[in-house]
Formats: sequence, C-alpha cells, structure tokens
Amino acid sequence: MKIEILREQENKPLARKEVDFRVDHSGAGTPSRADIRAKIIAQFDADKDNVIIKSLNTKFGAGITEGSARIYSDSEQMKRIELDHIVKRHKAEEKPEKKSEEKPEKKSEEKSEGES
Repeated sequence: MKIEILREQENKPLARKEVDFRVDHSGAGTPSRADIRAKIIAQFDADKDNVIIKSLNTKFGAGITEGSARIYSDSEQMKRIELDHIVKRHKAEEKPEKKSEEKPEKKSEEKSEGES
C-alpha cells in the first residue's frame, strides 16, 4: 500500500491541515480506515488522537482509493469542530477487538441429530 499526497493545505482559522491523498493498493483489497489513518499519522508525524479520515472513494477495479484527511493541532479544537459521531468512530478504531464467546448450538441442529 502506497500513499501519494495530492494536495496539502493549511487551514489556520480552524487550526488544522487538510490533506487529499491517493492510495495504490493494486492486487489487494481496499485498506481499512485504520490502516490508512496509521500511514497518514506516520507520514505527517501527527498525534494519533488528532487525525480524522474524512472520506474514502475506491475506483472500481483499479486498485486505487482517493480520500481526504484532517490533521488537527490539538484534540480540543477537533472536538469543537467535528461532529461527535465522527470523533467517536475514530476513537473506536483504536480499541482492540474483543473476541466473542462461543454461541450455544442452535435447536435445529439438535433436532436433526436426534432424528437420525
């Protein structure tokens, strides 16, 4: 996965940097928001709590995804400007996945075993 920066603009009134990018993922599936966010954080040496992936648009069959990101100077400014559900979405990406407990067998499976 290779990220190419198409446009980078400083938005001083909102204390953020707006970045448009293109991701080349030929031969692989579309990368997740978390993967792209990690690459943006590494490339711009930004704080992980201050980066929002605004949009992603994958070109069908081309292996190319274009998107935009917002990199804020501090998290308080980000919380004031961004919608709450967007901030929560990006916080949820950081949590480790919990393994679900095994579900009990379905009754239909038990019936089919008893009929044999």
